[in-house]
Amino acid sequence: MKRICVKYSILTLLIVFANFTGCGVKGNPDILSTVQGRGQIVQNLKAISAGSAVQLNWEFYGRDTKINYIVVEKSELGSAGNECRDCPRTFERIGQVPIEKISRENREYDSMHFTDVHVINGKIYSYRLKLCHETGACQESQTVEIDFK
Repeated sequence: MKRICVKYSILTLLIVFANFTGCGVKGNPDILSTVQGRGQIVQNLKAISAGSAVQLNWEFYGRDTKINYIVVEKSELGSAGNECRDCPRTFERIGQVPIEKISRENREYDSMHFTDVHVINGKIYSYRLKLCHETGACQESQTVEIDFK
């Protein structure tokens, strides 16, 4: 009887000890959406009508970040007068922009762009960027909208 009590006491102590120590994981790593003291990684995202295409322009701060590539996504809202601005949006991947490791002498931000040629006159489009870290984790930028005419 005494042996069983000792076994259960040791087992209970081991369970309590394991609960307090845990596995050591404190949480998933978090990619910074800002560069400390410098603002956003992506600034001034704009969608501009360029003939029969939409050109996205933005400024990218890549000096201290570990972003490997930027994914461009698009959502179609419908035609003017027939759009649902409050409806949930479905974005689809339309391209990818690699980040080259170039020397950025005295410039903090580099101008970048992407051209979407698969657009139809009279449609409203929303665009966003996904900044993808070298580990594969991505974070979304702000969304811009254009009424393509």
